[in-house]
Amino acid sequence: MDVRLNRLLNSAEKLIQDKKDTKDVSGKAGNQTQKADEKSDFVVSLPVQYHNIQSRLTELQKQLSKEQSRIGLLEDNTQEENKLKELLFEGEPLFPELGEGNKSKPEILETSKATVSGLLAELRKKEVESENIFSLGMMLNPEEFKGKIGSVSTASMKPISETMVKRLLGG
Repeated sequence: MDVRLNRLLNSAEKLIQDKKDTKDVSGKAGNQTQKADEKSDFVVSLPVQYHNIQSRLTELQKQLSKEQSRIGLLEDNTQEENKLKELLFEGEPLFPELGEGNKSKPEILETSKATVSGLLAELRKKEVESENIFSLGMMLNPEEFKGKIGSVSTASMKPISETMVKRLLGG
């Protein structure tokens, strides 16, 4: 992530410098063409970067939900270990460690808490990165950027199920 963030920052600084240079020097057409090409390559890559980050955010949120479910069930003292082995999350065992028998509930709980902390930190970083790319896209070419991310965003959204929301709220 640091490499991508550094690349983003360097590209943004380069764009700002290019803008200043373009205003200062108006007689060099070849230089301006090269700068425009570099700028357009960067602008074209923004929607792709934004989409990739949004996909990663979705994946991180899914992992976070899974770990939070694990923590909630492990902290509930009424849950029996045998029943926990049978629980599934999106078709996969929620506690594969219990099936193997090499970890106890408290060990799994501590591991899940550590994982949640890591996921939250990565989520924050990706959200900031997403906001930065969105801001750059809106600054550099708002109409084109909106058009490209608009089509990406609506395609990745799923309809909300009323019954699922009720179930999640305990209703």
